[in-house]
Amino acid sequence: MRIRFAMEKDIPAILAMCEAVTAESRFHRYGINKEKLLVVITSMMSTQGKVCILLAERTDGNIAGLLAGYVTDFFFCDGIVAQDRLFYVRPDYRGSSAAVKLLIAFRRWAENHQANELSINMSVGIDMGRFNKLMTHMGFGCCGSNFSLALAGQHHQ
Repeated sequence: MRIRFAMEKDIPAILAMCEAVTAESRFHRYGINKEKLLVVITSMMSTQGKVCILLAERTDGNIAGLLAGYVTDFFFCDGIVAQDRLFYVRPDYRGSSAAVKLLIAFRRWAENHQANELSINMSVGIDMGRFNKLMTHMGFGCCGSNFSLALAGQHHQ
């Protein structure tokens, strides 16, 4: 399993990965706007320095997972945080080295961008116990919780 930066040729695989995480996650009720997603992905890929999309690629060329993130300053101070936007490993590759290698690569990328902190969030609601165990194993500390409430009367796809 090797970790590499996404390239333009990877856009179809990234779109497929985003469809998979949406279908598996609590966001399935919203569906996907492929045109909007494509704009976001291409924008992330063209933003030099502050954004990255890392892929976990198997020797057979299959993409096992991705970690997309960015660096930004905290809104209340001058500290820099590297934050994930999407961290996902396909179900059939969970338990492989993909997640650990993606986290290590993202940490290196963050350190190279002078980040003071690395922040990975769980908001998709997929296998939260296993995720928490991995993050603790990797040395992360829990610093909060995510909560959501579906609103009545809101129409979702």
